[in-house]
Amino acid sequence: MAEHAAAGHPTTEHAVVSIVDGNALAGLLQDALGPDPTMVRLECAHCSDAYVLAQAVVELEQNSALVRCRSCTHTLFVAQRSRGALVVRTGTVDLTFSR
Repeated sequence: MAEHAAAGHPTTEHAVVSIVDGNALAGLLQDALGPDPTMVRLECAHCSDAYVLAQAVVELEQNSALVRCRSCTHTLFVAQRSRGALVVRTGTVDLTFSR
């Protein structure tokens, strides 16, 4: 585990940040998604409108879904079933959830 001071960190001016692997996110993601993913809060980076997933506009196909902002129609993310996994594509990263 590595640590460094993070100037401008949102919590404090000089917070100490620990550099760890992705396992540290497991609890956060479980807490965030909870038992009802339709209640996950979304905020559009383009227009700043915020709402829960259940209120988003979804273009649904057999193995994929394109999730759009309900206000400005920009793409928020794409979810696709692929080879026994769910891949969620955001602008810069693909999150793969194996079954």
